Amino acid sequence: MSSIETLCRLQAVDQEWGEKGNLYRALKQTLSDQAELTERREQHQRNTASLAAERSALRSAELELASVTDKARAVDKALYDEGGTLSPRELEAMRQNSEHLKRRIDQLETQVLNSMAHVEELDAQVAREGRDLQAFEATWTREREAQTTQYGALRARLHELRAERERLRADLAATELALYDSLRAKKGGLALAPLKDGLCQVCYVTIPWHKARSVSQGSAIIICEGCGRILYQG
Repeated sequence: MSSIETLCRLQAVDQEWGEKGNLYRALKQTLSDQAELTERREQHQRNTASLAAERSALRSAELELASVTDKARAVDKALYDEGGTLSPRELEAMRQNSEHLKRRIDQLETQVLNSMAHVEELDAQVAREGRDLQAFEATWTREREAQTTQYGALRARLHELRAERERLRADLAATELALYDSLRAKKGGLALAPLKDGLCQVCYVTIPWHKARSVSQGSAIIICEGCGRILYQG
């Protein structure tokens, strides 16, 4: 393999190395990022806990309502059964207690109704989120499996490219390698440019025929007079 052929192959390897390296790093970041999955799970847990707390509050309010209702009935019965035997003060105290219990019953009934509505709303929300989370987890798992497979293939390919890159660089003379590295750094990663029909296919400058012949023969390293890249026959 001539020096030009080696340089062309090295450039192709370096380009693939850069492209696959970027993809490899992006995949590595993606595979390590579980923020969205974690947030969805935590949100579902928070809403499930809120639903449990609201149900507990509803049950407490229902128990208190039942207890206060029993007390109110007992007071009303006592007023009916014993009202004639009580002193005016005792009778008034019992009537005030009855009114207090009835007001408390009204408050608790409103609380129970509001809590029931909230429980129903939260229950529907938690059920919907549970279904959405299950679907998201299934999709997330499939995507991660595919990305993990791709990640492994990229890693293997990068190992191959690194070995080939080291071999190609070892085949070049120090001056050739220095020129290539310098141009690659200055020219956006493209140290070489194809020559076709006497024209550089990067800057479209016409190359003198004697230089074009040398490029065609691959007998020497020729620099494009326009873009400054190493020319090869395209």
